[in-house]
Amino acid sequence: MIRLIRAVLVFAFCLSPILASAKTKATDSEIVEVKCLVPEDKIADVSGKLGLASKPPKKIRVVCFFDTASMALFNHIPKLILRSRYDSSETDTTVKVRGGKVSEEGVECEFDRVCGRDRTEACSVNDEDQKKGEIKTANRGTDVKKIFSKKQEAVAESVFGKLKWDELKPFGPVKNVQIWKDIAVPGGEPVTVERWELPARPGKPARVLFEVSAKVSFDKEAQTLKQIEELVGAAKSETGESEAKTGIVLEHFAGHSP
Repeated sequence: MIRLIRAVLVFAFCLSPILASAKTKATDSEIVEVKCLVPEDKIADVSGKLGLASKPPKKIRVVCFFDTASMALFNHIPKLILRSRYDSSETDTTVKVRGGKVSEEGVECEFDRVCGRDRTEACSVNDEDQKKGEIKTANRGTDVKKIFSKKQEAVAESVFGKLKWDELKPFGPVKNVQIWKDIAVPGGEPVTVERWELPARPGKPARVLFEVSAKVSFDKEAQTLKQIEELVGAAKSETGESEAKTGIVLEHFAGHSP
């Protein structure tokens, strides 16, 4: 009996690091990004509350999305989002699957919670090896496939099926996207702020998108959602502004020729 007890204790001791590691991994993966668009008539007020006038943005980016003319990728279930970004020193491209789980090595998953909507799982593959010149070329509608890695291509096609890359069109680019990070909020989680200025287009007026977001663990989701809703002055009845930023940008540039 004593030998049996010792054997069990030794087994438990050897197994405990694995269990701890598994528990840590599960906790780390349970992340939700809470995000809310600020109504345009409240942007100045929220900017003032956050003191952005005295804080230069951490990054100023150029961002572009890619889809078919009919937005077949974004309208697919789950949604498939292709994006490029660059600033003065960094570049990246992203393939994101929103509303579905991708369980592959190199794919990062978290949850999105847009104000007024249910939580949605989002899995992404990012790549930071593109040359800025190649991204600029893709943003003009040429050689789009070239800026996405083989891994990104495989994930995109595993979700959507075979893609006709040469038929993808740029939705954008949106220039001078300003990003502030780690902005302190009294009594709450630090937030990230993004300001997008969409240019006027035929039949579509210029528009400013001002998003406040925070990435937190699940146990802080409800508290953070309430914090951001109070900060931006979003009433529960205001569903018009509870759209995802990506969808708004795609709709704004629909029918656009670079």
